[in-house]
Amino acid sequence: MLVEIVRARHGLAAEAHVVSESRYAMGFGSQWRDLLDDTCEALKGRGFRSVKLAPGGHEVPVVNDSLLYVWRMANSPKAVSEFASSPTRKNGFMTAPLDPTLWEPSLSGELEPVNDASEESELGSALRAVGDIMPLVLVMVESTPRQLQSIEWAVAVLDGDGKVQLRGQERIWEPELAADGAASDVESFDSGVPVAPVVELQKQDRTLTDG
Repeated sequence: MLVEIVRARHGLAAEAHVVSESRYAMGFGSQWRDLLDDTCEALKGRGFRSVKLAPGGHEVPVVNDSLLYVWRMANSPKAVSEFASSPTRKNGFMTAPLDPTLWEPSLSGELEPVNDASEESELGSALRAVGDIMPLVLVMVESTPRQLQSIEWAVAVLDGDGKVQLRGQERIWEPELAADGAASDVESFDSGVPVAPVVELQKQDRTLTDG
């Protein structure tokens, strides 16, 4: 579902860029807010809840007790580390969990009973342990007006210096010629969370401000 949302928005933004005949990609890069809105509207339509991050008021969906922030990265080597450079994004790392419910929606559109706390996985417990704050899952989109290059996600962690680090980074989509069928094996987010990879995290090279 996330992949379809991102691809649809990319197509609209790329078409608008072509129509404008602009020499610059600033307009194309402004799709970051539309990505947030598109994702939130689609997930709320399936019964998922959301929170608004102050002071910017950005509405972010909550899936599997985690904030799901879809973000197009601009071209900068400090993209990920400076993700929380704005007060609004920084508050995404300080959001308390929502009140529990008896039933939780799923991306299949059906309600599912909430598992008993005694059955919570070790990873799930670890993600919620520190200060009882919701984890932030960052969905990172790399693109140019000519091509949607990749979609990755990871659990984003804010360190003591205000810099963001990634845990469990995983690519969930890339162009078919490069994917070689790997994208079809990615587990749906409502069934789990990114798991820390064995290999070393790759260096990021894109960023974008809240505007």
